[in-house]
Amino acid sequence: MRGLGIFTWFGYRIPVPERLRLIREAGFDTVMHWWDDSFAETDGFTKEAQAELIRREGLCIENAHLQTNQVNDLWLDSPNGEAALARYLADIDGLAECGIPVAVLHTTSGICPPEMSRVGIKRFRMLADRAEQKCVKLALENVRHTDRLVTVLDTITSPALGFCYDSGHDFVWSDVPYALLARYQGRLFAVHLHDNNGQNDDHLAPGTGAIDWGIVRNGIEESSYQGAYTLEGDGAAAYPAQTPQAHLAVHYQGARAMLYGNE
Repeated sequence: MRGLGIFTWFGYRIPVPERLRLIREAGFDTVMHWWDDSFAETDGFTKEAQAELIRREGLCIENAHLQTNQVNDLWLDSPNGEAALARYLADIDGLAECGIPVAVLHTTSGICPPEMSRVGIKRFRMLADRAEQKCVKLALENVRHTDRLVTVLDTITSPALGFCYDSGHDFVWSDVPYALLARYQGRLFAVHLHDNNGQNDDHLAPGTGAIDWGIVRNGIEESSYQGAYTLEGDGAAAYPAQTPQAHLAVHYQGARAMLYGNE
């Protein structure tokens, strides 16, 4: 039976060790880690130290999400573009050193990213090459502008470059929901699973929105993906007055009901 995981940030500002303990006690066995030190000062731990805490808590790291604030620069023929490339190459190296098998990255950020460019495609190819060298898989996540994702994946056929399927993004931003999951079943490296009602990227628990989880589950089960079902449960605003424990329970129970069937 597949494992079940959740993003280490699930919407509650509580100390990292307690957050991880609550995740384990809720029944999850894997997590998605955030590979950036933007919150190191407030959290009190670097990304590497958090990875150690995760494993000490008895949880596996399914994948790590790279930071998104430099993604658009990858498409620019400029010093900022070169700086972004260097940053993401270093991130892949860091994941390899830390024994994290999958890096998740967006191809764009926001509503109006830069135009597609040859230099951008070249840089994604360089990232794929580095990932292959380091035995890390690079999973590109569907966000807005899915045409960009499709172009990169269809142009670069590296065995180290694949797809991260985000169910909520797909339902809100794709012209034909679930089509990307079918298109890249043979290159599925990671999943980010959450629900919504088709209007906003709410990060709701599975079964509390309008996504057809039968289609999602079948698409994953028929794919090459062997990892855990991994949830993004940081929509704390959607569940006011819930304790962190109750919030995690809603997501855990929703995933069990929607994704595991009679198992």
